[in-house]
Amino acid sequence: MSVNNNNSELGYYYRTESGQEKGPFDYASMQSWFSAGYFKSDLKVCKGRGGKVRNIGQMLVQDAHLYGVPSHMVQNVIAPKYGLAENPSTIGNDFVSGSGMREGSAKEQRYASYANQPTSLSVENVTECVTRVIETLTEILPLVLEGGLRAEFGDEMWADMTSTPPPWSFEQSARELKSHWNSIFSSMPRRNKEFEVLMDCLYRKRKEGMYCLQVGEARALAEAAMQIIEGCPKDFPEAVNAKLARGWAAVEEVREVLKR
Repeated sequence: MSVNNNNSELGYYYRTESGQEKGPFDYASMQSWFSAGYFKSDLKVCKGRGGKVRNIGQMLVQDAHLYGVPSHMVQNVIAPKYGLAENPSTIGNDFVSGSGMREGSAKEQRYASYANQPTSLSVENVTECVTRVIETLTEILPLVLEGGLRAEFGDEMWADMTSTPPPWSFEQSARELKSHWNSIFSSMPRRNKEFEVLMDCLYRKRKEGMYCLQVGEARALAEAAMQIIEGCPKDFPEAVNAKLARGWAAVEEVREVLKR
């Protein structure tokens, strides 16, 4: 659910489990991250430094009217959309960790379940969903690629490690990240299956002049995007992690639409 921040005057702060203060963040970001499962329901937050301390769920409901949320929609701001973590946890050292699904057969079953669900979506609906996923990945993947390369090779050498100089398109960044993932992100989960889904989408674009239009393929693409974002390293700067969180929430919204 999107909210209007035009009435925002003070940002929101919270403390991690280690006691580190984070903020200020706007209401829309706090609401999006909570719905996506990044925050525990008992997370303590305050509006502005020194403001009244409340649980995040309480704050989201009480302050909803300040940001243009209609009264009949207030409860929607705390509706969960779990996916990044099966048991949502507070953002700690820069970014939440946790896997939304197990490796092996469980992963394959989950992909299959998305491909086989019935739907009433039109081609236009699916096209819009795929376009939004592609736009989100176009913004996020270059950040992840550059961040990993800088961390691994340093500020002066990182650009020399790629076959295509930045700025990167969606296809370029996906291919570069697929090539470098295991070497620069060796401690993170392998994402070969997810990248194969992206590559298939790109192949279809080159062959047919369009991205995937079948609902099952669009569902698999959205799921792959979520898993790639989830698998990103957790030691990026906070501003980058905030973009990753917003990107994950955007893809999760698309995935919800594709379930229809």
